[in-house]
Amino acid sequence: MRMSITIDESLVKEAMRVFGTSVKREAIEKALREAIRSVRRRKALEHCGSIDLGFDQQDLENLRKQT
Repeated sequence: MRMSITIDESLVKEAMRVFGTSVKREAIEKALREAIRSVRRRKALEHCGSIDLGFDQQDLENLRKQT
């Protein structure tokens, strides 16, 4: 999807440095993926031990490799 937005240039440059990218688009996509993953992880931890998902450790490792 193509869009035009204004983003703080220093944040983009820092994301490029942190993620080791030379392309702004790639740094932004990686930052968004990481932000989503972080929020999902935090929400899952809030329910830790209260929901039986039927997964074992190997299932979780396989899911992580898919993302």
